[in-house]
Amino acid sequence: MPAGVFNRTVRIERRVRDPNRESIAWELVIKTRAFVIMQSGKEIIAADAPVSITRASVRIRYSRIACKAIRQGMCLTVDGLVMRIEQVQPDVARREYIQLICVTDERRENRS
Repeated sequence: MPAGVFNRTVRIERRVRDPNRESIAWELVIKTRAFVIMQSGKEIIAADAPVSITRASVRIRYSRIACKAIRQGMCLTVDGLVMRIEQVQPDVARREYIQLICVTDERRENRS
């Protein structure tokens, strides 16, 4: 994929607990460029999905390290929007990108 396609910077983070189990923190897994496609209003209505949930498809460059590190349930932030990763779909055939299927994280207010 051409470099210009990846036009957004995304942060992927995972939850970690402190040793005393008193609080939950977010640890950076990877910061990279991505191509983000948000689900349109028509698609939301056709899917009969709750309007409060926004879905997105996020593509990042393929790398073995990213394939091993990124997991379902991690947090993805793009332009201040916090999303939860629901699926990780690597392009195994061509190894061009990793597609991350995300939804807006309704728990984002608790992210501190």
